[in-house]
Amino acid sequence: MRKTKVVATIGPTSIEKLDELSPIVDVFRMNLAHGDEVQHKEYYRKIREYAPEKPILMDLPGPKLRLGDIEKTQVNPGDTITFGIGGIPVSDPIFFKLVSAGQRILIADGLIETIAIDVSQNKVEAKVINGGILSARKGINLPDSNVPAGLTPEDLKLLEMAAELGADMIGLSFVTRPDEILQVKQKAKEAWVISKIEKKSAIDRLEEIVRVSDGVMVARGDLGIEVGLESLPVLQKKIIEVSRNYGKPVILATQVLESMVYNPLPTRAEVIDISNSVAQGVDAIMLSDETAAGNYPLEAVKYLDKVIESSEVYLNPVRVEPRTSDDAMALAAVDASELAGADLIIAYGDNEEIVLRISRLRPKLPILAIVPDISLARKLNLCYGVISTVKKRLNDMNSIIREINESAKIITEKGKTIILIGSSPEEKEGVNFLKIHKVN
Repeated sequence: MRKTKVVATIGPTSIEKLDELSPIVDVFRMNLAHGDEVQHKEYYRKIREYAPEKPILMDLPGPKLRLGDIEKTQVNPGDTITFGIGGIPVSDPIFFKLVSAGQRILIADGLIETIAIDVSQNKVEAKVINGGILSARKGINLPDSNVPAGLTPEDLKLLEMAAELGADMIGLSFVTRPDEILQVKQKAKEAWVISKIEKKSAIDRLEEIVRVSDGVMVARGDLGIEVGLESLPVLQKKIIEVSRNYGKPVILATQVLESMVYNPLPTRAEVIDISNSVAQGVDAIMLSDETAAGNYPLEAVKYLDKVIESSEVYLNPVRVEPRTSDDAMALAAVDASELAGADLIIAYGDNEEIVLRISRLRPKLPILAIVPDISLARKLNLCYGVISTVKKRLNDMNSIIREINESAKIITEKGKTIILIGSSPEEKEGVNFLKIHKVN
């Protein structure tokens, strides 16, 4: 069983392939920076139709500048391009206030570099330094300007829509402070808030941000521009370690299989990057353009699946310092599974913390989470090694043991040893039972 999860962004080239993608993909992502409300609702409906048990992550755009709706256009070094009147539209008129002559204008995570040469109230002319393909809604970065942060009115509108639809997770772009996360949590209903680390100011307050988040994303595109590409490997490792320490699932994103947007095979460097990320301990790896707009969305998902599975063969569990009594119980469960030669760890109840605590220890065994509602079951599918199933709450321990015994047969068979951990009906908080059990 592959334990590191696959997140795939749904877009025009993949929406009609959901029947083929859903057996492999663990989490479906919708990037709300693209499309309109009608399209968002249609994508949501189709994902729920083809993969009702899979979680949906909806990404808020954040205060990111973007190109407007344009046809794909090749630009080459030395070309002059115009933003604004008579040229390429941009998403926010604040762009023209932020840019000054001589400043860099980076597009598509810095793949295309231009320099502003003439700036007026609603028009910017720029010279292309590094060329590439311009396409609709690609991000714009202004590394020499102080772009405002925080939730935008558009974010709040989209957040309301996402919550009403029933998004399982909300991706908070360009987070800089813990209070931004708390603001989204107030409006997100039961959805987890996934903080996207892509600003230097977020690195400066990383532990505070991780502590109040439900999950974290290493958003390497904008983060690389913010801190410099040479700093990215060290910061990726740091973000993963801090997230693991706090028991928060962490997603790796951006340019994972970028070459497969146009090619049916990945590069060797991409394969090694995926393998190294698995070794560092991410919970999930995300595809963006590869599946949203690429020519080979299904092939990209299959390659990611295959590389992860191959890499996990060599993955050794990493001890994480216990912080709470639930941590101690999780550690005991993993130790017991190894000493007893168990086939499976089962976490029972509606306490998501114990599942997260076991998952962060990266046990070699799969973790079956038996929970009382589909919303929690979907969210836990993001976590490393977790398979979730929904069963109604039971009122006594004997019934719980019988239910767990039957559920175990989904994955293992009679006579096998399993580890049971969870909360009995009388326990309001925390974990209060741990049992080594033979499936009968």
